[in-house]
Amino acid sequence: MRIRYTKEAEESLIEIAEFLYYRWTDKEIRDLYAELETVLENVSQSLVVYEKFSENIFQALIGNRNVKLYFTVDSDEILVLFFLNCRQNPDRLDFLK
Repeated sequence: MRIRYTKEAEESLIEIAEFLYYRWTDKEIRDLYAELETVLENVSQSLVVYEKFSENIFQALIGNRNVKLYFTVDSDEILVLFFLNCRQNPDRLDFLK
């Protein structure tokens, strides 16, 4: 299954990584990316069903439950939409609704 990232997803992940760079250890940041890969692998193999955010959008907690990943799934593609640090304003997600 192919995995694509939206521009918003790429920008939000970079923003979160830069924020966490000063607050987390290198190991915690590596673990965040490892968890991201695990979630995407689970989705691609239909091993886990994640919580729905809206009609066709799912969410998963990663990074020791500090970051939410928002994505959609089609028959042959996972589209990563956005990453949200759980300490950020959830109004940033209005564009997903």
